[in-house]
Amino acid sequence: MSTKSLVKGKNSFSIPVLILSIIVFFMPFFRGLYFEEEFYIASLIISGFALIFTIKNIKDREKFRITSYLEYFVLAFVMIFIINFPFSVNKQMASFEIIKNLTYVITFLIISNKINSSKDISLINWILILSGTVVALIGLSSAMGPFIYNGAFVGGMINSTFQYHNTFGSYMLAMLFITMAELTEKTDFKRHILNSLAYILFLGFVFSYSRGSWILLPVLGLLAFIFLKGEGLKKVIISFISIIVSFGVTFNFVHRSIIENSLKGWLWIILGSILTVIITYLLEKIKYSKFKIKKKTFIIILITLGILIGGLIISGALSSFLPETVSERVQGISFKTFTAVERSVFYKDAFKIIKNNPIIGTGGGGWETLYSMYKTYDYSTTQAHNYVIQTWVEVGTIGLILLLGIYISFIWTSYKTLKNIRDDKLSNKTVGIVCGALTLVLHSIIDFDMALGGYAILFWLLIGVVNNLSKKYTEERIKKINISNIVLIVVICFVFIFSSMFKIGEINANKAVKNYKNKNYKEAMENFNTASKFAPFIPNYKFDLGNLQLSIGRQKRSKDLINNAIKNVENAIELNKTDFKALGNGISFYSKAGQIDKCIKLSEDLLKYHPLNESTYINVISIYYQFGEAYLKKGDKDKAKEYFEKVINVDKKVSEINETLDNREDKLLEGVKDAPESYIKERFNINLNDTTKKRIKSSKDILSKLK
Repeated sequence: MSTKSLVKGKNSFSIPVLILSIIVFFMPFFRGLYFEEEFYIASLIISGFALIFTIKNIKDREKFRITSYLEYFVLAFVMIFIINFPFSVNKQMASFEIIKNLTYVITFLIISNKINSSKDISLINWILILSGTVVALIGLSSAMGPFIYNGAFVGGMINSTFQYHNTFGSYMLAMLFITMAELTEKTDFKRHILNSLAYILFLGFVFSYSRGSWILLPVLGLLAFIFLKGEGLKKVIISFISIIVSFGVTFNFVHRSIIENSLKGWLWIILGSILTVIITYLLEKIKYSKFKIKKKTFIIILITLGILIGGLIISGALSSFLPETVSERVQGISFKTFTAVERSVFYKDAFKIIKNNPIIGTGGGGWETLYSMYKTYDYSTTQAHNYVIQTWVEVGTIGLILLLGIYISFIWTSYKTLKNIRDDKLSNKTVGIVCGALTLVLHSIIDFDMALGGYAILFWLLIGVVNNLSKKYTEERIKKINISNIVLIVVICFVFIFSSMFKIGEINANKAVKNYKNKNYKEAMENFNTASKFAPFIPNYKFDLGNLQLSIGRQKRSKDLINNAIKNVENAIELNKTDFKALGNGISFYSKAGQIDKCIKLSEDLLKYHPLNESTYINVISIYYQFGEAYLKKGDKDKAKEYFEKVINVDKKVSEINETLDNREDKLLEGVKDAPESYIKERFNINLNDTTKKRIKSSKDILSKLK
């Protein structure tokens, strides 16, 4: 075992930990950092801060040292995203994934090396708890008023700033465990503050209606009870009872306020927070220390009660005591719900992609780019709803092994660290952090939470805390190496520069759109040109530039501009050969440019890469029909006949696909009772619009005359 231990008496906080924690505090507020434009700003801030403090490391002659399997797996994991970039199917998304993962690793390394005391861990926890509480309050406010955050409350479910209820629910549960970590240690007024905040977090957790998160609570709660020690366990039990009782008293009133969008709910939330504090205070006044119960006995009682209550809820016996919305969500926990069936389809389709890209994968964004080619029916999702499987798709079996290595080494490191920590307070605090991290991981196995940077960075921060503790309380027999600060500066500068380039590109693209609307076409062209240079992997900038160059080139009769336009569009398509929008833009461009062969080639690519998308067939039939008409007007009947026959062949293909989809629908939805009829009708059938049907009929009529 390592002879080091965490410093207890240190009064000052670690400045790098303080600054990084404050940065992370704000991350969930910007749509969970799901979108590129927000994440690149966060990446700029983190890399800028990391650069300053790494330069200080050089001055202080400090080095980053790799001393654990977890650190080796983390570094190798981010490397595989870089290695497979040249082979990636979508350069824009692959480059984004590289920046995201490098940002996470920078966060992980700073936390792993710069925590000096238990106070630093508490500092991190408190900042995260406050951030989580604000996220919960934003969600509740969007449900009841007065302030509304776009997308924070939809369909009766709270999404908050993550704009997705399942991710919000998992995040709330993780925050509850982090709050538990601090509750085990505090005995003064801070404990009462934590209890009132925990009540608010619990409200957010319940009103997320995230069934996956609901299931994780008893599972990870039991794990926490097993590892909590002494007074910490008693404090958690008291807090849990206080929160549940307060929740029981106020739930129906808060629930009604959410349904009615009423501000009265805030009075009940305030009352619930105060009631939680009062109940905790009263329970602590009871001499509970005289009543001793063995932990094993308590856990057995807890498991028995959990199974009994869970069985009663799922069976419907307690339905009359629960609001209808909650009852429906609980009873809907089944493998035969439409959601469960649909997720299983995602996973099966993902394995089809993996089969064709088994070693190093497709590159970042591979699922979103390729799933349309492999999907079982015409669903639409940019995520595989399983982080492990999506990682397998994007970085292959090598990446999967490295990710599992991170998870396994984290669990093993957590266990060894908890085993070696002799201080009960620190041990209990660590239990809360470990359970928080496990919440984030386990829920990401059934959803796409890790796609949101504000969620993912929390996981990397928490495992960084555990890794820091492991360096002080465990000793791994592994080769230890120092990472040169110069190497770190190069990596950080890369992240900073690339993120800056993206933002410069975005700013210029926005200027271009504004200039175009104001009919300043020359300035717009210059702006798009600058945007495409600073953000070279974003095809839309090149498409917009190419279309503008073609338009201006024709007006000025400039061959150079027209050639540049064609070159830019070719480069844009090369960046993402399978994307529906890119192919559609290419078809539109080549049609205007009079390059029929390329137009037909991209139409065939649409059929190849998007075989179940009804827009594919509507667009392709439209193209073939228009070319057929054009040749007919020119008097070239043979060429016209060729394209009208293509229209008929596409129609036959649609009929064959619809027959296949009917069979798949029967097999997939057998025993599923909650499948939305309108959705099924739309997604298990290629529905051609009236215009397309008229073109098919017209093609048949024309062909009969041409014979």
